[in-house]
Order: sequence, then C-alpha cells, then structure tokens
Amino acid sequence: MEGLVEILADTTDPVVYSILLFLFTAIATLALPLPVEMALFFNLDQNVYSKAAMVGGGKAAAAVIALRIGNSINKVMSSRLMRTSLAKMFVQFCNWLVVKFHYAGLYFILSIPLMVDTVPVYLFGIFNEEGVIRPLPFAYVNFLAGVNRVLIIMVIFELYGVKIVT
Repeated sequence: MEGLVEILADTTDPVVYSILLFLFTAIATLALPLPVEMALFFNLDQNVYSKAAMVGGGKAAAAVIALRIGNSINKVMSSRLMRTSLAKMFVQFCNWLVVKFHYAGLYFILSIPLMVDTVPVYLFGIFNEEGVIRPLPFAYVNFLAGVNRVLIIMVIFELYGVKIVT
C-alpha cells in the first residue's frame, strides 16, 4: 500500500492518477483502516470533481464486495455466536441499528471526513440479518457519501485558505 501511495503522490498524468485514486480508495475501503482524504492533496492540478468521482466510485465498488463478505460472515456468526444470550442480544441490537438507520445512517456515517470506512461498511453487511440492505442502493449510498466527503474537505480547506485544487 505504501508503494501505491508513493506512486499516487508522484503521478501527474490525470488518467493514471484517477485510476490509482480509484484503486487506493477501493483498497482502503475494503481492507485498510485509512481515511482516503490524504490522497486529495496529491496532483493538485487534477479537477476536484474528478477526484470526488474516483473516490466515490472506489468506495461504491469496494462496498458491494464488503457487503457480500459481510453477508457470508453473518451466516457463520448466526450459527456459531448465537449460542450465548449475550452474543444473541448484541447481534440483535446491531441488526436493529442497521434496520432502524438503514441507508440514511450509513450515508451520515460515511460522510464524516476522516472517518474510516472499513468498519461501518462491513458492519452494515454483517448485521444485515433481515436483508434490508441491497447491493445497488448500498453502492449508491457509498458513492454519494464519498463524493460528499471530498466536497466537505474541499470547502473546509478552502475556508482556511489551503488549496487542494488549482
């Protein structure tokens, strides 16, 4: 991952940068508890809206994979962890949270700048016991939250006079 960050930081070609940003975001969402905002400060000549699209796209693609992994983990958890009443109550509570807050809760959580996406994305998959979270809307929510997060970061830094775009 460190090599990808270095390549991303050194890349000036907008197409290569966009592809690498997409991959970096997808990998960070799937496997690494890293906020992707640091990548916004690379390649300052790149349009912020294309950066937002790549971040959103990487998050959406990875989220669908994480949802599938989470759903399969849910089946294992149900058979193994549900033996004790405390574990059963915890799983039922987490499932209730997913059902209660649904996509709006996920959107809010994922729109918070510097939030690590890996945990909420997997939790929404794992505790999707009732199957209320569907892959396509899940991908849309992740895409929109990723774009929203980039725009929030852009506005905050612009207000403080730090340019992340030219």
